Amino acid sequence: MTKVIQFLKDYFEVNKHESLRILWGTCAGILLTSGVIFFNHYFSNNEIKIVLSEYNNLDKPLSELKSKERDRFKSKIPSSKNFNYSIFNPNTATEETLLKNGIPKYAAKNLINFRNKGKVYKTKEELLKVYGLSENVYKRIEPYIDLPSQEDDRDYNNFERIYEDTTSVKIAFKAPVIAPFDVNLASIEDLTQIRGIGEVFAKRIIKYRDGLGGFYKLEQVKNTYGLSDSTYKELVKFAFLNEPHKKVKINKIEAIDWKISLLKTYQKKAIIAYRKQHGNFETIEDLKPIRVLNPELIRELSPYIDFSIED
Repeated sequence: MTKVIQFLKDYFEVNKHESLRILWGTCAGILLTSGVIFFNHYFSNNEIKIVLSEYNNLDKPLSELKSKERDRFKSKIPSSKNFNYSIFNPNTATEETLLKNGIPKYAAKNLINFRNKGKVYKTKEELLKVYGLSENVYKRIEPYIDLPSQEDDRDYNNFERIYEDTTSVKIAFKAPVIAPFDVNLASIEDLTQIRGIGEVFAKRIIKYRDGLGGFYKLEQVKNTYGLSDSTYKELVKFAFLNEPHKKVKINKIEAIDWKISLLKTYQKKAIIAYRKQHGNFETIEDLKPIRVLNPELIRELSPYIDFSIED
């Protein structure tokens, strides 16, 4: 200690008291600096640990949220124990029947919506195209679908299918026997017997028929909007034409009473106006000078016109 004080006196040219103050001041400074460094190091390490621990817990809420979402999704999936499988036809089954057979609700609604728009399901495999009906669901319900498979559909009319339900009772199914019918008198029930014709197409055929005043030849049915050639070929196997179509007395009728769908309102008015100006029509050729009628339309109109003037 004495040597240190003597060194300070000689080096800084101070007395003994000043040397002591320098010595103690230096020691105090060293202690203060060491204390500051120690405390900074200690508390900064603790803060880092706290921050890291907070970041380590960030994945926990996300994992819990994903777990809850999985549980909620699973709870919405109907248990197979709630299904009551039975033979059903997709073309006639109610929504309740479809749900009982394990078809998801949104898929059942899509199936029925397509059906109401005229879709007719001819084979089992067509159900795979229904939005919302997965392949797993299809495999589960396939034995209960009352339709032929694509392979069996070739011999549908002579094919007898046997299904086995959950009680091992065998059910025999045969294609229904369709009685021939007059297409000009056919009802919705008559038409929907034909494969490819649902209620929507049946109503469309009847509306087109009544708008014409009846069909004068069977081939006119093909002009029904949306009717495919294959469905028409199936129809003509059972449909015939005996009931005559209606004719309009062109020299008597007024435009407001003329309901035929082949003509627009302005065309009907033009025909009546021409008749009033030039006199009664005698043959179909008398319609040709009317500019709003083209030769094809006149040809289509010809079977529905009566040129007689007697009541």
